Amino acid sequence: MNNENGYSVTYVAERLVSATAEIMRTAKTEEDLRIGFEKALDPRMRELGVRPEPRYEQNVLRSVFRGRPDAVHGQLVIEYESPRSFRKAKAVRHAFDQTVDYLIAEAHRDKADPIASLCRMLGVGIDGEKIFFVRYSPPGVRAKAVDKDSFVLQGPHVFNVYSARTLLMNLRALTRLPLTADWLAQRFGPRSRIAPLLVSACCDALKNWQNQRVSVFYNEWKRLFGIVYGESFTKMQEIEANSLRTLYGVGADVSFQELLFSVHTFFALLIKLIAAELVQLHDNPMSSSFCDQLTHAKDEDFVRLLEDIENGGIFAKRGIQNFLEGDFLRGYLDAFSSAPERCYAGDDAGTC
Repeated sequence: MNNENGYSVTYVAERLVSATAEIMRTAKTEEDLRIGFEKALDPRMRELGVRPEPRYEQNVLRSVFRGRPDAVHGQLVIEYESPRSFRKAKAVRHAFDQTVDYLIAEAHRDKADPIASLCRMLGVGIDGEKIFFVRYSPPGVRAKAVDKDSFVLQGPHVFNVYSARTLLMNLRALTRLPLTADWLAQRFGPRSRIAPLLVSACCDALKNWQNQRVSVFYNEWKRLFGIVYGESFTKMQEIEANSLRTLYGVGADVSFQELLFSVHTFFALLIKLIAAELVQLHDNPMSSSFCDQLTHAKDEDFVRLLEDIENGGIFAKRGIQNFLEGDFLRGYLDAFSSAPERCYAGDDAGTC
């Protein structure tokens, strides 16, 4: 299957194997292999429509394990070993044990459900000549603690087109951030970089760029939700409103209803973007990220893609009808300015 860039996974795998063979001609140490392989992997992932954002040798949770994984690509952890070291069974076992420890530590970043995160993750060990994969297979659906004996070693396999294809397919699937509450809050919550920028931009657009359609959307929202949020506030509620303004970086001139409307608009759009991302991946796992398309779209294409989401087009084309609620949260399109555009097209857009 070719992705939208025109490259098949097999073709990209062949190029990665060829590059690795060239690296192995001069690589003497684990570090030589890691630097060379990661450098070769970056353009191969881009050929598959993936924007790499690896983390290198980050300290893992020391309450779980003292050590640092060599490279973390989303939910995939790579452990590099000295060139050709997997010729010895002892070296394979050592690398396997290290990979297991790193997977457990990474999974515990998800405090809500580390075991569920662990089940989605994949460990990879590579010495340039061979490669193995490590998955967690829990002993039961109700398991509450990690069982180290439940990690399954697949390999080592010769690093050829077939094993490289397996690696690339898993990188394509697991490079994205997990859709867990902790990760979403970290990237898109009020203490993230993107949320205050976008919410304040929406508030600015609502106050300074209003037209009749925007006013209609806002008034309809107040009619439906005003009874929930209330029109007047006690002294304590006003303190809470000021705290919310500070959290999102908006001024005191923004009313509480205007702020809530902007926050509601932001999170409604975020949910639509996540849904669009999942729908596109369901159709073609090798397609590039929908949010990544937004990030790199020209101005007119950028607005067109957002309008298509708000009109339900991307869902209707897949036979999903009546997916969206009322359209009173699409007013940002009628009050579009450079500020919201810069926020939507920022680096975080591609991580949905």
